[in-house]
Parts: sequence; structure tokens; C-alpha cells
Amino acid sequence: MIKTEEINTLFQESKDYLDTELEIIKLEATEKMSLYGSKMLIYLVLGSFGLLFFICVSLFLGFILSEYFSNFSTGFGIIALVYLLIFAVLYVFRRQLIGKPIQNKIIKELYNNE
Repeated sequence: MIKTEEINTLFQESKDYLDTELEIIKLEATEKMSLYGSKMLIYLVLGSFGLLFFICVSLFLGFILSEYFSNFSTGFGIIALVYLLIFAVLYVFRRQLIGKPIQNKIIKELYNNE
């Protein structure tokens, strides 16, 4: 026959096991959140510098084309049309070019067991 002392021991060990499992889950979640947070910060810093570079190159090209055509409106207008064309292509193919790759990257990162 099972003694109440054995049942209490079994109950206490089960409780300790569940507490340990919960602590492990919390630690893994904290690790993933800190990893994703640091990645987001890195991408934000890199993106900021990339944007500054992109703006400077755009201004440079605008002035070069303006000098070539001897008209500021034409030089910067050409740059604006190129960006409008890029925007239109990205808008039309936004799911294939932007949505799906980002979605796949997030899923890959979430289920990556490093």
C-alpha cells in the first residue's frame, strides 16, 4: 500500500520539477528577448547610418545631374522619378519582396535552437 509520506514526497518533487521547468522557460524567453532586442538595436544603428549615406549620395547625384543638364529642377527631378519608380515597384511587389522574407526570417529566428 502507498503511504501518505510517499505521496507527499512525490507531490513535492513534482512541484519542484514544475517550478524548475517554469524557471527554465523564463530564462529562455529572457535570452531570446535580449537577443532580439540587441539585433533590433544593431539594425536601427546600421539603418540610420545607411540612411544618412543614402541621403548624401542622393544629393551628390542630384547636383551632378543638375550640373550636367544645367538645371537644378531637371537633375533633382530625375532622382525623384527614379525613387518614385523604385517605390512603385516595391509597392506592387511588397508581399514578395518585403513581407515574405521578413516573415520567414522571424520564423527562422524563433525556431532556431542555438
